Amino acid sequence: MTLLQAVLIGCVAALTKIEGGWFGESKLREPIVTGFLVGLILGDVEKGLIIGAQLQLMWMGAVNIGPTAQLDIGTGGAIGAAAAIVSGAGIETAIMFGIPVSILMQFLASLLMTGYSGFMAKVEADIDHEKFGSISFYHYLVGICDFTMYFVLTTVAMYFGNDAINIIVSSLPDWANNGLKAVSVMLPCVGFALLLNIIMERSLAPYFILGFVPAAFVGKDLNMIGIVSCAFAIAMIIFWIRSSADNSVVTPASNAGDEWEDD
Repeated sequence: MTLLQAVLIGCVAALTKIEGGWFGESKLREPIVTGFLVGLILGDVEKGLIIGAQLQLMWMGAVNIGPTAQLDIGTGGAIGAAAAIVSGAGIETAIMFGIPVSILMQFLASLLMTGYSGFMAKVEADIDHEKFGSISFYHYLVGICDFTMYFVLTTVAMYFGNDAINIIVSSLPDWANNGLKAVSVMLPCVGFALLLNIIMERSLAPYFILGFVPAAFVGKDLNMIGIVSCAFAIAMIIFWIRSSADNSVVTPASNAGDEWEDD
């Protein structure tokens, strides 16, 4: 890896850190985006997209809810994709490097945010004195600090760790490679399950089945499991439509009580 490539990958990782605060949640940190950018930098866009898509499936359920810290999927995805492309390996290498990096960088982000809390007293004091310019100043100062920290760490890791990555990947025994391949198959299922646990509703289940079956059997012969699954989903949709129609029928109210009676 050349110095220019390491610098560009460092820029990608750093931009994933500040994109939410500066670019309005443009989803630059998503692994499928960082995988494409890293692949473009390293001259293998196809593999970058494939690795990014596989990491995307794994991290689809990694969401930040309340005070729970989210994994740093931006930096982890960028470094994981770069490690896989540079070493010529597959998703198992991206997972081996991407997951520890995402955990480590999230820990670093927590330390940085703890340090930034010291700026709050100054900002609140300036607001009391109607000095609102300090809000923008500290906002951009924090972003610049984040960008610099992530850029330097990622660039150094990519440029000086290139040989180390190749040595680690080439020296892995067969049982470790087989274990990582098994994990690479299982983790996307876990990520998808976590996502469904958040957004899935009972009424959407048949539509999920109807979408999943064609995707699962692309390039393969449709077997009895796929046929029965589609039939079951269609039966569920018909049942709910008829149930909804039956419940919506309203019996007309009698108007006999509304008529005036003459004595």
